[in-house]
This record gives sequence, structure tokens and C-alpha cells, in this order.
Amino acid sequence: MAELESFFRYFPVDDDLLRCGAYVTGAGAATILPGAPYPPFGHPALYHFDWRRGRTLPEFQMVLVAQGAGEFESELTPAVRFTGPTLLWLFPGVWHRYRPVQSVGWNERWFSYNGELVHRLWTQGMIDPVRAVAPLDAKSTLVGKFEMQLEQIRTNAMSQTALYSLQVLRLVAEAIEAVAAANDATVAGSSPSQRFEDSVVVDALRIIRTRSHRAISIDDVAEELAVARRTLDRRFAAATGRSILEEINDCRLNRAKRLLAETDLSLRSIANQVGFSSPERMGLLFGRREGMSPSEFRSRRTRHGSAVAASRQPRSAQPSR
Repeated sequence: MAELESFFRYFPVDDDLLRCGAYVTGAGAATILPGAPYPPFGHPALYHFDWRRGRTLPEFQMVLVAQGAGEFESELTPAVRFTGPTLLWLFPGVWHRYRPVQSVGWNERWFSYNGELVHRLWTQGMIDPVRAVAPLDAKSTLVGKFEMQLEQIRTNAMSQTALYSLQVLRLVAEAIEAVAAANDATVAGSSPSQRFEDSVVVDALRIIRTRSHRAISIDDVAEELAVARRTLDRRFAAATGRSILEEINDCRLNRAKRLLAETDLSLRSIANQVGFSSPERMGLLFGRREGMSPSEFRSRRTRHGSAVAASRQPRSAQPSR
């Protein structure tokens, strides 16, 4: 197959399609050369983003980096670097950002999709925002299948959205199979080489990172995993070197730092959104870890961001004397 041309398409979704259980909303491909701006211009505002602000989608997306290297981060995934071929799973309502390494670039192929059937895959744990970065085997046929489907969409002037939806759902199933071995006992967002052999620890991390923005306790995690609290505490500490409570608070504090730096939300609203019982509780833990109050952290980040932005502005020509 000849090299896939860069393009993107977005599809209308009517009431009949919404009732189908799964539907595709967009598709595209792009070759990002070293040093080129990212993401490419021209996408609708709902999908466009920049690295500083990131993005939150109302739907699912698969981004397949066929070649190249990049970095990914989400509210459930600390920053991680990767090389292709790698599949990025994006989830509705989960803040994220990604970009190619400037000196390398990458080739990306992607589909946006949604629907009740896809949400069931999520609730059943077949796709998981904690395992958002999935390396593929170099011999995987998934890249070729993505490109065949994208070429059909690119060259067909008629928007056969119902047919494309079925075909993309099949690709989702094939993608799940293709990354299953790579995702085995791997917690995405930690170092790609970091693996936890204890499946109870892996499941505990998934629960914490997915639900810690709500009220959750060690007993809740233990009950869902059907293990005794003391057993869970011991196995978790042995695998990660930290307690479950430390992991819960760390997830909440990382989210709070992002909201403090990138939004104007009040401290009470931020505390509520990230899972703390009160802004006072958030402030206490924030001070212990960061050595400053949330307000001071926000003030420093705001001043730093303004200074960086000013340094990037082109200097006006100075009149000669």
C-alpha cells in the first residue's frame, strides 16, 4: 500500500445512529515531520488542543502512532515517553495531552467513536484509562488494518457513517486483542519497564487512579477486590513502596496542581472535583508535600507562565539611535 495521505473527516451523528450502540465521529491520519507544529491546524475547536492546556473529549478515540516517538500524559497517567508502534486510548471526560518528540516527529492514524457498546467495554475493564499507552508488537498487523480503513474513508466521497461505525468497532476489538500481551500487568503512566506481577496491586492501582476523584477508602478498594484490608495493604506496599492512602492522596494532589495551574476555579471547587473532603484538607496535604499553600502554588505558576509567555513573544524592533 502506498503511504497514506494526511487528512481528517468528521461525521454527523443522527438519532438513528445514536441508537446503534456504537458510532464513529471522526477519522484521520497525519505525518508530523521533525520540528513541525503540533497538532495540525484546521480541526474543529472541540478536538483542537495545545500542550499547555491539554484537552478533554466527550467521546473515545484511538490514536495509533505507527512510527516515531512521543510523550503522553493524562489525569490518570503521569507523563510517559514512547516509540512507535504504540496505541493511545483516549476516554471521554479524562483530561489528556500528547505530542511527538520535536526532533523525531511521528505518523499518526486515529478514529473517534462513542456509544453504549464502547462504554460497556470500559466498565468491563477491556479498555482502561489507567492503561492508556499500549505498545504494539513490531510485527502487528493493526497498523495495516487502520490504514486500509482510513484509505476507504479518505477516498469515499459518500459518508457511509453506519458502515464505518461497524468497521471501526471491529478495529476496536482487534486493537484490544493486539495490545493485550503488551498491557499484561503493566500500569501505563509509570516507566514502560515498570511492571507489577501482583494482579491485585494492578487492579488496586486501576481503581485508585480511576475513582480517586470521588469518595474512596482503603476498605472500598479491598471490598471490590475481595481481599482483606491488611492483605491488600501489605501486598501494595511490597510492590510499590508506598501505602494505598499515599497513592490516593498523590492522585488527588496531582490533579489539584493541574487545576490550580490551568484554571481559575476556586479552592473549594478544586477540592471537590479532585476528591478531597474540604479545601482545608487539601491545603493541609498540599502544604506537607509541596511546602506551600495551594494559593501560593497557583500564584507562582501564574507568574512563571506569564514570564515564559513574555519570553516567547517576538521582540519589537528598536529604533536606531
